[in-house]
Amino acid sequence: MIGELDVNEAGQGWAMMPRPNRHLTALAQEVARCAAALLPPQAGLFMGLEANPEGTIRMLWWRARDFSLVAQISAAADAFCPLDTPEGALQEAAAELLDYLAGRWPSPPMGYGVITDGVGVAFAPDHPAPSATGWLLRQATGDTALLAIVPLDPAGPCTLLAQRPERALH
Repeated sequence: MIGELDVNEAGQGWAMMPRPNRHLTALAQEVARCAAALLPPQAGLFMGLEANPEGTIRMLWWRARDFSLVAQISAAADAFCPLDTPEGALQEAAAELLDYLAGRWPSPPMGYGVITDGVGVAFAPDHPAPSATGWLLRQATGDTALLAIVPLDPAGPCTLLAQRPERALH
C-alpha cells in the first residue's frame, strides 16, 4: 500500500507519509483540533477514531499510562451528536477524514481508523483497526508501523507508540 517511510525532523521521530497530501493533512489537522476539546490537558488520554463499512464512527479514549480503555461512543451519521458540541464536531471531522483515508487501501478494511492526541493524527496501514485486540501493544513494541499524517506530540500521551527510525513499511 505505502512505500518506504520517512522519519524526519519535522515528524520528531514519527514515521511520516512518504508523499505529502495537503487534503489529507488538512482533514487530520481538523480532527486533531476537534479532539483536543475532548482530551483534557494533563489527563494522559489519547483517542482512537474508527469507521466501519456502515459508516458508524467509534470514538475511544485510552489512558496512556496503561493503555486501558476509559470511554467510547459509537454512532451512525444520522445519530451524531449536534455539530455545535465537541463530540458532534469530532464525529463529523472524523467521518470526513476516515472516508478520505479509506481510499488509501485498494479495498477498505472492515474496520479502520486513526489515533490522535489532540496534536497529531496517525494510523497503522497494516493493522488499521485501533480497537482490535492487541493493537496498542503491537504499536508500543514496534511490531507494526504507525504512520503519522500529522506528527503526534513527542512528549504527549502517545510517546510509547513512537516509531524507531529504522522501521519502514513496504
